[in-house]
Amino acid sequence: MAVTSQDIINEAIQIIGDDQPFVTGQAPNFDNSAAGKVASKIYASVVATVARQFAWPFARTTAALSLTGNTAPFPWAYEYLYPAGCVQVWQLAPASLADANNPLPINWARGIALVSSVQSSVIWTNQASAHAIFNGNPAESTWDSLFRQTVVRMLASELAMGVAGKPDASQMALESAGAFSKLGEGRES
Repeated sequence: MAVTSQDIINEAIQIIGDDQPFVTGQAPNFDNSAAGKVASKIYASVVATVARQFAWPFARTTAALSLTGNTAPFPWAYEYLYPAGCVQVWQLAPASLADANNPLPINWARGIALVSSVQSSVIWTNQASAHAIFNGNPAESTWDSLFRQTVVRMLASELAMGVAGKPDASQMALESAGAFSKLGEGRES
């Protein structure tokens, strides 16, 4: 059985205790219960916050970047669209490496630009045909167990205050999330 956002949020609700009713639906469209309304607002941002905390290797994705069609600002030569579904770009790479055992770092910067009259996140660099290596925001069923427990406990902390008005439970879940995230520091790369 595949794990879903409903499973994750309901695991967080179990941590709060006090017979809180479970939530139905999937992020961002949880039900209209008090917990469902709070979960709809916080779920994606909590997942993204935990995802940015470390470069979790299970989330590694590589993709070719698409040019925006704009002229890049000085001192950059190229402007690319920030990858869709990306939590955080970790590094850029050329289309092929001259020496796979000694890749040279590529300078780049994230910015905001108008692309087809829409404000968009972009990447500026001097690398032609750039590829991004980034956190691809994977589905819940592929999450690393430490990542999952960190997300669950962060959600429990937020829900404990937002739904149950339990500052002590919120603090305990927050401390527990910190402990799990510390374990993530020693993960494989």
